[in-house]
This record gives sequence, C-alpha cells and structure tokens, in this order.
Amino acid sequence: MTDQYGRPQQYPAPPQQGQYPGGYGPQGYAQPPRKKAKWPWILGGIALVILLGVGGCMALIAGAVNEVDKEAKREVTVAYEVRGSGGVASVTYSGRDFDIAQESEAPLPWNKDVTIDGLGKYVSLTAQSGEDGEELSCRILVDGRVLSEQTSNGPFSMVSCSGDAGGE
Repeated sequence: MTDQYGRPQQYPAPPQQGQYPGGYGPQGYAQPPRKKAKWPWILGGIALVILLGVGGCMALIAGAVNEVDKEAKREVTVAYEVRGSGGVASVTYSGRDFDIAQESEAPLPWNKDVTIDGLGKYVSLTAQSGEDGEELSCRILVDGRVLSEQTSNGPFSMVSCSGDAGGE
C-alpha cells in the first residue's frame, strides 16, 4: 500500500470520519447516544411548583382581604326597644364603632334605630326600671328579625339583651 504521494506505507491509515456507514466505529460497535442533562428540567420543575404555590397563596389572601373589606362596609340596621309598666327607665345601648350611649329617665315605651357597620357588629341593650315599675322588657331587632328578647318583673327590674348583629 502506498500513501497519497506514492511512498510505501507499512501500516494502513486509520479510517476517516464518516468512512464507516451507520455510525459504527472500527470495531463494529455502535457509538452510544449522548446523554442529555436532567438538572435543567428538575430545576425548572421546582421553580414552577414554587411559582404556582406563591401565586395560589396570593390568590387566597386577596380573596380573604376582599371578603373582610365587604363585611367591614356592610351596614346593618338595629332597632332597640324597651317596654314596661312604669313611666321611665334608664337605658344603655351600643352604637356604631362600639360606642355606648345612655339615656336616664327615658319615657316608656322607648325605641331607637341605629345603623352599624365595621367588622364587629356586636350589639347590647340594658334597661332598669324605677321603683314604680312592675314589668320591664327589652328587644333587639336586626333588619326586622328578633335577635334577643328578655323580660323581668318587680320594682327596680333590670333586663339585658345582646347578640351579634352581623350574623346572617
């Protein structure tokens, strides 16, 4: 055998790339396919799970904030009533923002309508009769339905009504 210049060659030249068909090497073995890296897929999957988790938490928080805001702005009409056989009573009731109001010697029957909003819609009404009272009753109505009602008998009777006006 001779080389490209016509000189005698003792050993055969190694095969050039592409000389063996089908990608087989000089020994006849197929070359293994090159492995693809898995770590970018794993890292991308972890990042996606974290992103979805953060997004889900933000959606839950936004929904809760929206519901709290709606409840804080919702108004409820509360009607307070005190009835009794005596002529007057001392009345204490809660108003907007947990304010407490009192009317001494309020003529019976006594009524008061109050509009309440905010997160805490707990209402209370307390009345005490004088010496001439035989029977005393209190009642709280929220949007027309009875929330609480109490009755007491005897001189210097005391009644107390309370409840959550925000419950639906």
